[in-house]
Amino acid sequence: MNMFKGIFLIILVFSMVSFGFCAQDTKIEADKTETVVKQQNPKARKMLLRAAWRAAARISENPEKLFNAFHRSFFKKLSLKKIKHILKSLYEMHGKVVKVDFVSIDSDTSAQFIFYTDKKYLIPTTITIEPQTGKIIGLFFKPPYQKTVGIEDIKSRLENLPGRVGFMLKKLNAPLSEIESINGTQVFAIGSTFKLYTLAALVEEKYSWKKIVSLRENSKSLPSGQLRNWPIGADLTLYSLAARMISESDNTATDVIMDYIGRNKIEKSLEKLGHAKPKLLKPFLKTSEMFKLKSSTQTAVLYLNADIKERYRILDEELPKIPLNLYAVNHKPFEINKIEWPASPEDICNLMDYFRKKNDDTAFGIMGINSGLDAPKDKFDYAGYKGGSEPGVISMTWLLKTKKADWYCLSASWNDEKETLDEKQFFEIMQSAINFIGRKGSVTGD
Repeated sequence: MNMFKGIFLIILVFSMVSFGFCAQDTKIEADKTETVVKQQNPKARKMLLRAAWRAAARISENPEKLFNAFHRSFFKKLSLKKIKHILKSLYEMHGKVVKVDFVSIDSDTSAQFIFYTDKKYLIPTTITIEPQTGKIIGLFFKPPYQKTVGIEDIKSRLENLPGRVGFMLKKLNAPLSEIESINGTQVFAIGSTFKLYTLAALVEEKYSWKKIVSLRENSKSLPSGQLRNWPIGADLTLYSLAARMISESDNTATDVIMDYIGRNKIEKSLEKLGHAKPKLLKPFLKTSEMFKLKSSTQTAVLYLNADIKERYRILDEELPKIPLNLYAVNHKPFEINKIEWPASPEDICNLMDYFRKKNDDTAFGIMGINSGLDAPKDKFDYAGYKGGSEPGVISMTWLLKTKKADWYCLSASWNDEKETLDEKQFFEIMQSAINFIGRKGSVTGD
């Protein structure tokens, strides 16, 4: 659910959102990749290409002479040892870079590239340089992928993962013949993907996005998200809260919205939002309640053994007495089939189809702030995303509109009750699935 992991300043991409590290600016932003190389100062273009090759050359078994490639400011936030480890790991998993191509040039000091490796991987990469020296001050890798992967290979790789996997790729507009799935109607824990139901409730109830809501102490949760650090009484619009809830998976923003809407209203909307078994989502937990149940075994046992009426009482009367404590939360899979938000890939695709049919520009904009993985703009007119994770749980869902104006839902969940998950492997498979849809939806047919 993105609740058990801090935000790391790294230069690799093995996280739910494509994170990057820049020595002079550590802000996380949505991908703004363009696919046409802009006209630019030839000298700057040459410096950027040289920097890209310097970075590519250091993806090796023994990265050396890093100070020749990276500006000294780069090492203030990331140690030399850590950078070497990351570059070596990338080499071991995906191979030696043998080709570098421009994708776009954002400015005289920043550009997007594709690194091609000898293991047939493509690595989307952003390079930012210091203009005087041409040395790298920002390096940003997105999940590598293999371009030629087909749908059967994607499904096979998912089926070979340990634990349980659910998957659905569904075309949402006519003709409706295209559906690929694995355990598509089976229920899985979905982590923070549940926040899409909260967003949909805002749309369904037709709340004004400009409505002001104040931050209260009892609405604060634990990370992910920074809103928990804001002062009590801070005023935010529902739009700002919803944008944080979806794009940053801010748990406090989520709980503020849930407190404003009311648990009952969200629960009453579940069937209309396409969930086949809405009773499974009742009580509809806040993130802080999830934390508290995961941090107190005694309370968790009490909750799990209670009937539905008693569960609501525990949430309303007992959990408020338990303090939030990140270090008390189980950091291994714990009752993921019972204390979570259950939904099938089909349920979530029904939810995404609800958003498509409602055609709410604000909701579309919020879901499109952070595309999760790389959804190239030359392949897609729109990419809305929400994912979630906790120990033993990972879920990723996209609403995608191709250049042919076809709408697709891509949703997958992976659960393992005993082991933590290899998220990097899951991200690579899902990136391949996005690329597969992009190829199908290309107006040029490539």
